[in-house]
Amino acid sequence: MANQLILFFLWLLAGLVAHPSVALASSPELYWKTALPNTPIPSCIHDLLHPPETSPGLWTSPESEEEVVVPGVTSIYYNAANAAQLGEMSSRSLFFLEKDLFPGATFDLQFKRSIPKHADLLPRRVADALPFSSNKLPDILALLSIDPNSKEAREMSATLERCEGTANARETKHCATSIESMVDFALSALATDYVNAVSTVANATAAAEMQRYAVEGFERMGGEVLGVFCHAEPYAYVVFHCHAVGKGMMREYAVSLKGSDGSRVEAIAVCHLDTTSWNPQHVMLQVLHVKPGSTEPVCHFLPSDHVLWTPRQQML
Repeated sequence: MANQLILFFLWLLAGLVAHPSVALASSPELYWKTALPNTPIPSCIHDLLHPPETSPGLWTSPESEEEVVVPGVTSIYYNAANAAQLGEMSSRSLFFLEKDLFPGATFDLQFKRSIPKHADLLPRRVADALPFSSNKLPDILALLSIDPNSKEAREMSATLERCEGTANARETKHCATSIESMVDFALSALATDYVNAVSTVANATAAAEMQRYAVEGFERMGGEVLGVFCHAEPYAYVVFHCHAVGKGMMREYAVSLKGSDGSRVEAIAVCHLDTTSWNPQHVMLQVLHVKPGSTEPVCHFLPSDHVLWTPRQQML
């Protein structure tokens, strides 16, 4: 797969050399800084742009035969949980009720990422030139030299199906195959370029294993405004599945956590205020034993490869 992508890059390089202004615009980091000069790049995007030389535990391994389980928090709200989501403790443990968030509260957590180590971050010019649809999957697998019977092919097929699924009536969604595409969707959904983009900041220890964390403090992030969630999907290259959620549908918190080994995580937590339209079998509702439309907000910590976008305003 890597060799095929290298060849594809080389094919595009001739055009980029002939048109240096296009090459300049093709840099994801430069695009972010140009479109969002007042918005710092969140940690998970920074790590994709500048991968650490060693990051054990932060990324899934391509050699592992274990299927990637997309955390249930990212499921479309009318989807029922599957067995893998219900059995994946690192995802289940992220869920909680808003009333259970207070200083001194404890949670058993693991902040895993689903982006494979081998996944390339493509500039938009490259990503947009590649097919990205279920009916083109055989061509995609052939282009990237991926075995159609492999775990990776199954994960890519599932990702394409999720990306092509119908959005909830109260949300809009988009699968971004480049950082530039994610930026454009978020700014369009929020109708402003004055935004915050944040992600949970966790080290390799927090990703490697489950441990108990205590809440050292937390604070509200703005009001109950529009928001866009972008979460990584397992694919041959980096893909973010973004969901724009309507005003009054959620509350966000910045939560400082201290692990039993002394490590610290600066986590982002989101509480959903209206679950009326959710599937009763949604994984979060099942784990928390609540029904759709409950007056008790259901919440989750964001995994480390999620980005939360909101209009910028003062912390409350």
